[in-house]
Amino acid sequence: MGKTVIIAEEEVKKWNLNMPDEMLEAVSSRFKLLSEPMRLKILRVLCEQERTVQEIVNAVQASQANISKHLALMHDNGIVNRRKEGLKCYYSIADDSIIYACYLISKSVVENLQDRLSWVQKVNSDLSSS
Repeated sequence: MGKTVIIAEEEVKKWNLNMPDEMLEAVSSRFKLLSEPMRLKILRVLCEQERTVQEIVNAVQASQANISKHLALMHDNGIVNRRKEGLKCYYSIADDSIIYACYLISKSVVENLQDRLSWVQKVNSDLSSS
């Protein structure tokens, strides 16, 4: 993922204005897929490189059955690619936009927590000086 992505504010505004309700269902489904922490762990591992199921199992320390279930769901919904080589099955990220979305949300969460911490520290300081 060595490319720079620039999202123009105008594009975001067009999305708000032009998104039909039917498309919102598809967007909602994508968010539902990403709402499971184990799937995010799998994606984090796949960001680095293509991996076998066993490599993913080892990296996220979960059962093979659990990982396989999540990978099948993500594959069926176009989030990961799958290829077989002999007895091994390799997975990779099919849609880089998922990684950008995860990054943007993660960054937003951190910034929000920093703002809250600053507020708590200010309140604590105000209470201490009273």
